[in-house]
Amino acid sequence: MINKIITSRFLSGLSFYSFLPFYSIYLINYKGISEENVAVILFIFLFISRACSLFTHYIIDAIGYKLTLIFSYLVAAISLLSIYAMTDVIAIMFISAIIGAGFSIANVCTSLFIAENNNHAERVKNFSILNVAVNISSAIGVVIGEWFYHGFYSGIIILPAVVMLSSSLYSCTLNNVKHSHSNQQNNDKVVATFSEWVLFVCYSSISFFMIGLILRNLAFHFEANHNETIRYVSVSSLFALNAILIILLQVKSTSLLSKQSTKRQIITYKLSLVFVSILLLLFDFQSALSLYLLIILFTLSELIWSPYNNSLSIEKCPFKNKKLSLSLCIFFWGLAESGGAYMGIMADRYQLHVLIPFSSCLTLISLFSIEGLLTKRKSHESDYISRV
Repeated sequence: MINKIITSRFLSGLSFYSFLPFYSIYLINYKGISEENVAVILFIFLFISRACSLFTHYIIDAIGYKLTLIFSYLVAAISLLSIYAMTDVIAIMFISAIIGAGFSIANVCTSLFIAENNNHAERVKNFSILNVAVNISSAIGVVIGEWFYHGFYSGIIILPAVVMLSSSLYSCTLNNVKHSHSNQQNNDKVVATFSEWVLFVCYSSISFFMIGLILRNLAFHFEANHNETIRYVSVSSLFALNAILIILLQVKSTSLLSKQSTKRQIITYKLSLVFVSILLLLFDFQSALSLYLLIILFTLSELIWSPYNNSLSIEKCPFKNKKLSLSLCIFFWGLAESGGAYMGIMADRYQLHVLIPFSSCLTLISLFSIEGLLTKRKSHESDYISRV
């Protein structure tokens, strides 16, 4: 069952990455929509694509994984096709929200299925495999999307719709399993406080903000700033490099990190977030070396925080229902990602290269310091109780 779930996520990723990186350019060049309105549309799409995580587990409880995937993919496919015939900005905003909801429900459904494994190491392993599958789809999807962008604009909309329809049909082969309650007894053990969880949500959201800022607007940045004299650089080549590194290194890096002590794993994870926050200082579309270096460094950080974000959302859960923690985290990550996508279009050069990296890095250091103080105080309180 889990292999079929991951396969359906692969198809969803193929559709997503052949569509989203070029969606803003499609709306500007083909639909004639202003950059300001496109920024709002992209914000709505990404926000809704995460916000639906808040109630996805209720849908799964009611109708099971199979029907959830079938209907969410089908809704996304029909909505994507309708974009082709639309010209009204408000209508496109509304349909973009529905497309985001379709992607969201399907993708969160996949994550929740993997999260059924309550063992931290097993979850990290499965999320690593999922990340590899998603990156294979991203490498293929962006190449196809860029080919349509240069040759057949309508393909940016039509192909993803066809793939999502195929995903819906493939989901019919799944077993109609409902949300598992077999491990419900493990949900009663709460090991983290609400304050610790809030801090985790805040600092883990930085990585998603950077994804929205950089990768979700890569085609836009590339078209706006790319020096035509630079050879052998394209949106698809940058995405392909990101995907290839993850495909080759994700499982090995996760396995290597899992052998380290818990303290060392946490330090490495947090350092990767700080690393991501300062990458914009190297973001220069006038240099091929800078572009490739940026993607390599970004990917090395993603290898660490991508599987750990999902698993730690369960590990640091302050609620009895641990799935609720993942759903809420996905919502806030989506808010950060959509905010990053909006800023990526609206920010000027100084904000993009200086103000945002400095602010995010300072925010991370502050959050880590506060968490350290909370952990230290909690440890002292535990020692006092044990002595008493």
